[in-house]
Amino acid sequence: MIYLDHHAACPTSDEVRTAMAEAGVVAWANPSSTHRAGRASRRLLEAGRSRIAEAIGARPADLVLTAGGTEACNLGIRGLAGNPHRIITTEVEHPAVLKSVEHLERQGSQVLRLPLVQGRVPPVERLGALLGPKTLIATQWINHETGTELPISDYAAACRGSGAKLFVDATQALGKVPIQVEELGVDALAIAAQKIGGPAGAGACWIRRGVEVEPILQGGSQERGRRPGTLDTLSVVGFAAACESVPSRLQSRERLGAFRDRIERELTALGAVRNGSGPRVDTVTNLSFKGWDGAVLVAALDLEGVCVSTGAACSSGLQQPSAVIAAMY
Repeated sequence: MIYLDHHAACPTSDEVRTAMAEAGVVAWANPSSTHRAGRASRRLLEAGRSRIAEAIGARPADLVLTAGGTEACNLGIRGLAGNPHRIITTEVEHPAVLKSVEHLERQGSQVLRLPLVQGRVPPVERLGALLGPKTLIATQWINHETGTELPISDYAAACRGSGAKLFVDATQALGKVPIQVEELGVDALAIAAQKIGGPAGAGACWIRRGVEVEPILQGGSQERGRRPGTLDTLSVVGFAAACESVPSRLQSRERLGAFRDRIERELTALGAVRNGSGPRVDTVTNLSFKGWDGAVLVAALDLEGVCVSTGAACSSGLQQPSAVIAAMY
C-alpha cells in the first residue's frame, strides 16, 4: 500500500504505540481524582501536556487539552468571539472553522468571508477599518487541501495594532512549519494529534495568557474551567509521544518537497493541473485531472494500492466538488 493521505491522518509510530501501551496500566484512572490511582493518571496527563506545549513553544498552563482538533477550533473561535462581534475568515477554511463561524453568524455576529484573488487570500492591509477591538480573525495557517501558507505573521501584526483578536487553526502546521506561539502574536491556536502520527481524538487549544475565553461545553471545572469533562489520559500520552517526531518532521521538509515536485512534474506532463498558488508546505500536492470524476479516480487508485483523497476527510460523505478548490476558480 502507498499511503498519500497524511493531511487526513498520519500512521502511528512504534514509539507512540509503545508509549500508550505502557501508560495503559495507570491511564484508566480519572486524573481529577485525588487518590493514588488518580494522581498517577494526573502525572501522566501533566507530563504529556508539558511535552505538547514544548512542541509549540508554549507554557503548559496555557494549553487546554481537547478531544481533537475540531473541538480545539470551536473553543478558540466560539470561546474568543462573544456576541455581537465581527468575524473575518476566508472561503477556504476547514469545516471545523467554517461551521464554528456559521454558528456565531446565526447568533448575530457579522461575518466577512475573504474571497480569493488568483487563488490567494487578499493581504491583510485590505481589511483596513474593519479591524478593531470587537473583531476576531479566524483563519488557518496551512490549507488542509492545497498546503498553501497564509500570512499569519502579517495578520498578527495587524491585530496587535488594532486591538482585534486572532485565532489560528494550526492543525496542518504542526510538524510542517516551526511554531513558537509566544513569538507569533496570536491569541489562540489549535493543534491535533493525528496530523503528526498521534491518536485521533486528541487535540489542544493554546490560549494566550490574559485572554478571556468562554467554555463551549457545560460541566465540571477541569482545564481551569475552560474545558469541562474528564480528559483521556491515554490519548494525551499518545499525543505527547507523537510530538517527539516534530523536530525530525521539520528536518525532512526539503526531502519531501523534492519528492513532491517530482510527482508533480510527472503528473502535469500527463495533463494534470496543480491547484493553489503562493507559498506552500512541502508535504502536499493538489492536482486536477480533466475529464475524471474525483470519486472514481480515488476508487481506481485504491484498487492499485494507492490511498489519496479528494478533499477534507470530514467532508468525504458529501457528493460534491471540494469547496476549497471551487473557491479558487
